[in-house]
Amino acid sequence: MLFIYLDIVEKFVCSQCGRCCQNNWLVTVDEAGYRRNRELFAKLGLDEEFRQAFIPLQGEADYGEYARIAKRASGGCWFLTGDHLCRLQQWAGHEHLDTVCQWFPRYPMDTERGIELSLSFSCPTALQLALREEPLRIVRSGQSPLCMLPPDFVTYAYPSQYSEQHWQHYYFALEEHLIDIFQARRISWRNRLDVVRRSLDCLTGWGPADSVGQQLAKLCRNNYERLDALPPPTGDENIPAYWLVENCFVNFLFRKNLYSHGLTETLQQLELMQERLQTLMRRGSGRCLGTETVFEAIVQLEMEYNHKSSKNSRCK
Repeated sequence: MLFIYLDIVEKFVCSQCGRCCQNNWLVTVDEAGYRRNRELFAKLGLDEEFRQAFIPLQGEADYGEYARIAKRASGGCWFLTGDHLCRLQQWAGHEHLDTVCQWFPRYPMDTERGIELSLSFSCPTALQLALREEPLRIVRSGQSPLCMLPPDFVTYAYPSQYSEQHWQHYYFALEEHLIDIFQARRISWRNRLDVVRRSLDCLTGWGPADSVGQQLAKLCRNNYERLDALPPPTGDENIPAYWLVENCFVNFLFRKNLYSHGLTETLQQLELMQERLQTLMRRGSGRCLGTETVFEAIVQLEMEYNHKSSKNSRCK
């Protein structure tokens, strides 16, 4: 089996900051998890607390969901301690936790070319690994970067299931090409993003009668020629804030958002990301209003898009 992952995956170690447990995500468990916890609480003589902490879902459950974990009045998870630890884990070990709590912020994907792994940048510790000058690197290995594999996956990507006349049939080649553009630091960040957005716009205009494979090959050639012709950045973009922005977009793409959500929604999200982050960068000067500000903006964008942070959202 082939494992394909961003190199930061194997470097991640939870810092126990507790941030993922102090938000308004609706964390759900399946029926097996519900029953497993009911047995644990019965052994501990905490039947009443179990009823308070695990609330069965009625008429609002998605597939695989059975109950939700209650929140404290402060907004944090019911089981979060004052020193950012989890009482469930303290009582029964890491393996007792529901899948999402065991694996977050790791983002496992089952794809046609192998098991792929990235990280959610809504986790500040994960994003901190991307605060570096070296571009994110995609590793291909016969060895898993993790000691065990998850029981299920967040995303599935099997492009061969699409017709050769559909752009998603060529998804992996397209993803690699767009990541190449995002990491082409010899041109300005705004120009790189513009080339990516133009490319996605082109895809929306291809009809069933077009030879999509040939069109895509032509698009890639034209893009590389365009990159060679574009001028270098006018300001200094070799600074931490720009490294973070680049790695944010690369991570967004590698997580198969384009494959899962399609062209229109991906274009809308790229525009939102550009708008939010561009307001924090000084136009033309290459300087930043503060790496810390950009850092927090990326965390918030991830919360909104990948976890849909609202009182009705679910974290799966």
